[in-house]
Amino acid sequence: MRRILLPVFCLLAVVMLAGCYPKGQIYGVGNEGGLIFAVNPPDAEVVLDGVVQGKASEFTEERYLKVAGGAHTLELRLAGFETYRRDLYVSNSLLRIEATLVRAGY
Repeated sequence: MRRILLPVFCLLAVVMLAGCYPKGQIYGVGNEGGLIFAVNPPDAEVVLDGVVQGKASEFTEERYLKVAGGAHTLELRLAGFETYRRDLYVSNSLLRIEATLVRAGY
C-alpha cells in the first residue's frame, strides 16, 4: 500500500507547486510568497529588485506576483507621478500592497 500512496502524494505535490496558486493554497508552501496590489492609478508599473514585472492591476488574489522569500525592493512607477519605493520582506503568504501615487510636482 505504501508503494501506491507515495507516487500519488508526489504527483499531488508536483501539481500544487506548478503554476499560479489560488489564495488559499499559498500559505505554508516552501519559501515563496506572493504580492497583490491595490494601487491608484492601477496601471502603475511594478518593479521588483530592478526588474519590471507588469502593471499593478495584473496582480490580484487570483493571479498574484510570485516572489521568493526574503528582503526585496519594490517600486511603483508611472509617467507624471513620483516613484513609490518600499523595502519589504516576503514570507510564504500573500502581502497586499496598497498605495496611491502622488502626481509629480505637487
